[in-house]
Amino acid sequence: MARSGLDWLILRPSLLTDDPGTGVVSLGPAELHGQIPRADVAETLAALMHEPRIGRQILELNTGDTPIPEAVRRNIR
Repeated sequence: MARSGLDWLILRPSLLTDDPGTGVVSLGPAELHGQIPRADVAETLAALMHEPRIGRQILELNTGDTPIPEAVRRNIR
């Protein structure tokens, strides 16, 4: 996959919980693993899918203190 001409993105969330979403996350290539609400994972996935400048990365997702739109912008390469 990495050598293909296809665009790809792998999102690796921490342990999923049913807690309400917070709208703030930690997103990057090497994040500590803890827990994250499913709602925050879904919101982050939606933001990533609408950002065409993010691709060919493996990003880890955890509860954090960065608003999701900003966390996504920080991972644009």
